[in-house]
Amino acid sequence: MCQHLRKTCRHSNTIIINNMTSAKILYLARYRVPHAIMSLQPEFTQHLIGVDRTCIASPVPKDELWPVFEQYGIDTSKFDYAPDSEIYRIYPEVNDWVFEGDYRTFWLRQQAIKFAFLDYLDYDLMIMHDCDCLLIKDYEPIKNGKLNFMVLENERHSWGYYESIKNALGFERLTPHCFISEFVPVLKKDFNDLVKFLEEKHNKKWLNAMIDSCPPEPTVPPWGNGELIRWFSEYEFIGNWAMSRQDITMEYQRRYHYDNMEKIGDFDPAYHTAVCDAIPDLRFSLQYDWDKKEIPKFDYYMDKIRERLARRT
Repeated sequence: MCQHLRKTCRHSNTIIINNMTSAKILYLARYRVPHAIMSLQPEFTQHLIGVDRTCIASPVPKDELWPVFEQYGIDTSKFDYAPDSEIYRIYPEVNDWVFEGDYRTFWLRQQAIKFAFLDYLDYDLMIMHDCDCLLIKDYEPIKNGKLNFMVLENERHSWGYYESIKNALGFERLTPHCFISEFVPVLKKDFNDLVKFLEEKHNKKWLNAMIDSCPPEPTVPPWGNGELIRWFSEYEFIGNWAMSRQDITMEYQRRYHYDNMEKIGDFDPAYHTAVCDAIPDLRFSLQYDWDKKEIPKFDYYMDKIRERLARRT
């Protein structure tokens, strides 16, 4: 982890990137280790422009992860590591995001942990990244001196996502486009200001202010029979907060979703900008065999991607 925070400089609403520290924050549950290995291959990492380091934020111990990464040719010399255990120690209120009867179990708490890492880590610029999304075209988180967001054009999700923004921040959703792109830039200064704003406005810890602003909604079959659950999006929340504070730029993310591993290479390299796992049953997604220390058919799947990318050139 970066030990010394160097302040972001601003002039006339322009972000000056000289001397900024930056990192992609790769949130890594154990079941996503094979996806991380794939996302950290050079075919994909080359497309994230202007970011110095990668921070692995994970419950999986570093001494387990680094040998696995290196086995697949991943250079860890510019990697940092942050354990979930520190989040549970410093931010116990992440457990307030767990609700009895929620069929998604710890889905909300995973978002709370992501937020807590943004507070815990000391990079000036952080790129929140879910590793089941692969970049196949260049993306600059800061472009022409402004935060640059990839967005999904004219896309709307659950009502609760936007009610949470209104209740917590005091304003309606600011754009018809969706920030759930799995690559979301955050300025440390903006996040510090968010924490201060939430605690002063709601007179409680900032993580509690967030989840308490999220209204319960009844489930419907086949997912439930009227039990109340909450829908919250960390990416929509962060994107709208940033947009409320400064001018930002946007570019459309054109996703290819594969619902079967055999289809992973069926994207259009001339059109799509990202390749995303949409396999509904994780048992049939990419796997890591911890006994054999390997990802079955990894080269086979990477070859499918490489062959398709080669058509672009």
